[in-house]
Amino acid sequence: MNLPASQTSRPWSLARLVRGSTSRVAQLCLATLIGFFLTPFIVRSLGTEQYGIWALAYAFIGYYSLLDLGMSAAVFTHISYALGQDDREEAQRIYSTGLAIFGSVGLALALASVLLALGAGEFYHSRLIAGVILVVGLSTATTFPLRVHFGALNAGSHFDITSGLLMLTLVLRAAGTVIVLRLHHGVLGLALVCALAMMPTNILIVAAVKWRYPFLHVLRASFRRTTGKKLMKFGFPVIFGQLADRVRMQTDSVTVSFFIGLVALAHYNIATTLVLYYADGVQAIIGVLAPVLSMQQSVRDEAGVRRSILAGTRVGIAVSGFVLFAIIAWGHAFIQRWMGPAFTDAYPVLVILGCAVFVDASQGTAVNAFYATMNQKYYAILNGAEAAANLALSLVLARPLGMIGIAIGTLIPALVVRIFVQPFVVERCMGLAVREYWRVTLPTLARTALCLLLPLGITRLWLRPVWPSIFLVGAASTIVFALSIWGLEFRWFGADHLAGRLLPQRSPGVSAAD
Repeated sequence: MNLPASQTSRPWSLARLVRGSTSRVAQLCLATLIGFFLTPFIVRSLGTEQYGIWALAYAFIGYYSLLDLGMSAAVFTHISYALGQDDREEAQRIYSTGLAIFGSVGLALALASVLLALGAGEFYHSRLIAGVILVVGLSTATTFPLRVHFGALNAGSHFDITSGLLMLTLVLRAAGTVIVLRLHHGVLGLALVCALAMMPTNILIVAAVKWRYPFLHVLRASFRRTTGKKLMKFGFPVIFGQLADRVRMQTDSVTVSFFIGLVALAHYNIATTLVLYYADGVQAIIGVLAPVLSMQQSVRDEAGVRRSILAGTRVGIAVSGFVLFAIIAWGHAFIQRWMGPAFTDAYPVLVILGCAVFVDASQGTAVNAFYATMNQKYYAILNGAEAAANLALSLVLARPLGMIGIAIGTLIPALVVRIFVQPFVVERCMGLAVREYWRVTLPTLARTALCLLLPLGITRLWLRPVWPSIFLVGAASTIVFALSIWGLEFRWFGADHLAGRLLPQRSPGVSAAD
């Protein structure tokens, strides 16, 4: 059913995509800055014992994310489809069924939190651990139904709203943390502050959904069996792919600690922390194309899907290429100033892992397209194959080459799968010929490299391992690169991919839903 004209707009406008991308990057930058300055303060204020309790609680609660079962991606994709087809009845069915599923999971997690808290009696400081686990666990459980609200807004490309609300939570949590720890309320006070900081966002996200989608009954949870089966069918391959991601991203730490030792793990984690910020940053920029791809697929605009993959890949190459340059050019000076000279042995690992993230992140739009076209099982297979090869190679290379060998074990499968295998799978699933893919992306790689020459000159002239130099060189290089890549790559060579031609080409009589 089509929406009335008064309730319609263009959810995939370029302006909205730019706002969404900018707000997602701003959210990531804010989270990074808060973590950078606040973590040492928390450690000093809590002391090692209470900080250990904090880390232990989150280690337990971190496993809750596995119970998502791929439903977040399923709800997001199917609501995007419904919006793309202007079918508000289907959107309501997906929304209410998702709310019922996540509400049930939230209740189960609340019960699990109570049981975990009761089971904390065997630990030292058992009452304190139990209290923290209970507060953090119940708080996390309440966020599960909200995944539907966030998914619905993002499905309509309202990333600026969701990112703004998440930034509000970050600011409230940071301010509350400083106040509570300065008043010496300890780790339990910190847990309560983190829970309370989420409450305004929890309320506002519901109001935002009702504002943007007045046709949705935002608090009505109603499980429909057919809709539930559709969501679960989509979600199961997703959870397999997510588990493979955990293997790719997290087993290196286990391998390092087992074969090399805990001291080496601390150094290796410096590199992994930085490259994870790298991956999240690139995804924040290109991830706004995910609902566009879903809407294009919903109206059978296969040519539009292919155009979007190429456009997003070009953006991904340019952005991730600059970040990889930053890692190579500034990484040593940054680690030396941030952590001290003793940690500079993490720099080669950082460069190798940065190359692995580059081949992953630059093709992130193709990954989003797997989900949008309901071919997520193929991505899960690709991810699983890369994860298995990653683990096997890292184990083989750990003893002879140490940390560098483990990093190489991550890089080689990424190169093979993402460069030599994934384009052929994309061709099979979405009809984007491998020859066309490389015809468009190879010149982008060359132009990105050309635009990095001036930042390289700036770096060689002025970079020193002190904060003013690092920040000034970084800012100047970013501005120079951004201006040159926009002019050379996107203005002179195909800005149409980022404007009108990116948008879905609808069949006659089909309108856009908001």
